[in-house]
Formats: sequence, C-alpha cells, structure tokens
Amino acid sequence: MKAKFLEEKASFEKERKTEEWGRDGLKTKLHAAEELILKERTEWKKICDNDNRRMYAARTKITNLESEVATLKGNVEELNADRERVEVELRARIVNKDKDLAAKDVEIGELKHSLFEAHEKSESLETYLVAEKVRADIAEEARRAANEARNISTSALNVARNNYAGSIHCGHACLRI
Repeated sequence: MKAKFLEEKASFEKERKTEEWGRDGLKTKLHAAEELILKERTEWKKICDNDNRRMYAARTKITNLESEVATLKGNVEELNADRERVEVELRARIVNKDKDLAAKDVEIGELKHSLFEAHEKSESLETYLVAEKVRADIAEEARRAANEARNISTSALNVARNNYAGSIHCGHACLRI
C-alpha cells in the first residue's frame, strides 16, 4: 500500500509539474501573443496615421484644384467678354472703314466726273487735266489707304479670334485684348 501511495504521489507530482509546465508554456505563448498584438497595433496606428496624412494631402490638393478650376472658369468668362467686346469694336471699325471707303469711292466718282467736265470746258486742257489727275491719284491713294486700313482691321479681328481659340485650347490666358 505504501508503494502504491508513493507511486500515486509520484504520478500526482508528475502531473502537477506537467500542468505547471503547460501553464508556463501557455503564459509564454500568451505573453508572446500580447507582444505581437502590441507590435501589430503600433504598426496599424502608423499605417492609419500615414493614410490619414495622405488623405488630408489629397483633400487639400483637391480643394486647391477646385479653387484653380473656379479661377480658370472666371478667366475664361472674362476672356469671352473681352473677346466679344473686341469683336464689336473691330466690327465697328470695319463698318466705319467701309463707310469711309464708300465715301472715298463717291469722292473718286465725283472727281472723275469733275475731271471729265473740266476736260470739256477748260481752255488749258493739259494743265487742268494734270491737276485733276493728281487729285484723282490722291483720292485713289486715300481709297487704297482706306482699303489697307480695312484689311488691317480684318486681320486684327482674325488674329484676335485665333488667339482666343488658342487660349481656350491651352488653358491659359495667352492673349488679352
């Protein structure tokens, strides 16, 4: 009986030590798991902080871009208004040049008529004819100058249109008239 008791006591001690070792092993695993969780939580916080910084930077950039878009839209509207104003001014100039050209044409017609009448009436046909021819040349030169001014105004209008069309495509205020 004593042998059986000693045997059971040895068995009990062995089981107790096994349980202690098991507990120690579980405690070690628990401690290692807690350290791993702590490390992962720290890394997760770093990742979240980085994500938050990136998101804030992206939001700031989006806000800035939205502001730039609004500014550019305002510039486009301003350019459109300027373009329309310049087109109206250039059209008015062209109309005035056309009127001047028509008046010069009338004047040239009148001068030619006067020249013809003077030619028939004048005793000094040669002298009078030369004088009228000079006047007609001056009027013709004035008509050419008016035509040239009209062509320049038309070219300026075309350049303004082209510059405006180019400024719309490149996104910048390339020409401000």
